[in-house]
Amino acid sequence: MSALLTTEFSGTIRRPIDTVSRQFGDVHHHSTHHVHPDLTFTILSEQDEVCRFRQEVRLMGLKQADEIVQTRLPDGSIDSEVVAGTNQGMRMLQTFRQEGPEATTVKIRIEVPVSGVKKWFKPLFKAAVDSTLKKAFEEDRVDLEQRGYPRG
Repeated sequence: MSALLTTEFSGTIRRPIDTVSRQFGDVHHHSTHHVHPDLTFTILSEQDEVCRFRQEVRLMGLKQADEIVQTRLPDGSIDSEVVAGTNQGMRMLQTFRQEGPEATTVKIRIEVPVSGVKKWFKPLFKAAVDSTLKKAFEEDRVDLEQRGYPRG
């Protein structure tokens, strides 16, 4: 049986909520503009509010490849589930809260089943997940505040 690693992160981006929410869910934009240089995205399908894609990354020196189903919920939040791959069963929920006309707080909650080596090294694995999450948020913040979204 797997244990569950849960971690949360929250940060503010100086852009309107609709822009931030749209950018966070735009896998094509992330892939095309290399928002996260350490990640590789391959879109498998897109229909309405659901995007299925493959994501590859190195975490703690190990290559991880996952197939993810990302769903935009009616309130604008984004629910992602890893349906196959290294982190199968992982879930991520991204929620957005307006902090005035030009600022949005993003809250990200990740739940990862951990077993085997990950279970034995859970504190180190959590630190790696937290570090990766903070780095990814900062890359999104820079993309939104400095580079601009959407881009032509």
